[in-house]
Amino acid sequence: MGQDLITRVRALANLNHLSPTAAENTTLDLLIRAVSRAVQKYCGRDFALQSYDELCSGRGDRRLYLRHFPVLAVDRVATCPQTVLTITNTDPANQRATVQVAATGLILVRVASGITTTDTSITWAAHATLSAVAAAVNTLGNGWSAAVGAGHGSRAAADLRPIQGALNAKDRNAALVLHTEELADYEVDAERGCLVRAAGWQEGIHNYRVIYTAGFETVPEDVQEACAEWVAALFWQSKRDAGLTQEQVPGVVSRSSVLANHGMPPHVKTLLAPYRKHRV
Repeated sequence: MGQDLITRVRALANLNHLSPTAAENTTLDLLIRAVSRAVQKYCGRDFALQSYDELCSGRGDRRLYLRHFPVLAVDRVATCPQTVLTITNTDPANQRATVQVAATGLILVRVASGITTTDTSITWAAHATLSAVAAAVNTLGNGWSAAVGAGHGSRAAADLRPIQGALNAKDRNAALVLHTEELADYEVDAERGCLVRAAGWQEGIHNYRVIYTAGFETVPEDVQEACAEWVAALFWQSKRDAGLTQEQVPGVVSRSSVLANHGMPPHVKTLLAPYRKHRV
C-alpha cells in the first residue's frame, strides 16, 4: 500500500488553490503520503492497477476471494501444491545452509566457521527448467546437491513462486513447492474480486495460486476527494498550535479546533464507504 492517491495539485484544489511556500509543500507531501496510506488501510485494499501473485486458501464453497479488486485479468489459477525440487547441503564444514526462491533465481547461503557465503549464480534466465536448475546446483560443490521430483524436470523454473522463505538445507532436503495443476473451470466476478467455481474450492491452506491484475487505471474521483478533504483539514490544523483545543481572546476570537488524533472525519468515511473491503 505505497501509492499516493492524489497529487499535490489535487490537494491544493481543496485549499482554494493556495500558493504554498517550500515549507508548506513539504508539509503537503507528508500529509498526502500519510493520508493515502491511512485510506488504503481503512479500505483494506490498494487502488493502483498492478499484478498480483497470490496464495489463497479454499473454504469449500463456490467463491474464492482475492485480496484486490476490481479484477481486470486472470493469468493463471493453479492448485495441487507439490514438492518439485529438493536442495541439500551435506558439507560438514558448514554449520548452516539455507535456500530461498527469489523472483529471478535461487539464493543459496552457507555459513562455515562464522563466514557467510551467498550464491546467486543460478538464475531462471540461464536455467529455464527444473532439471537445469538441479544440474547447476549439483556442480556448485561445497556440499550442495539437488534432485527433481519425478515428472517435474521439464517444468519452468520461473514458475517457482517467491518468496518461500529461507529453508533449512543443512543435512536435510529443503522442499521447493509448486502448484502443479492448472484450472480452467471457473468464472471471474470482477467487481467483487472473486473466482466462482461450480465444483467449489476445496478446503486447504494456500492450496490455490492465482496470478491476476487488479485495481484502477485512475484512482476514482470520490476517493481522491476523500483524500483531498482530509489533507486539507490536517493542513489547516497544522497552522494552529498542535496542543490547542480551544482558543479565547475576550472581544477578539473564540474558537475550537479538532485535533488530528480524533481520526478520519465522518464525511471522508462516507465517501470511502463503497470502497471498503468487507469479507466474511
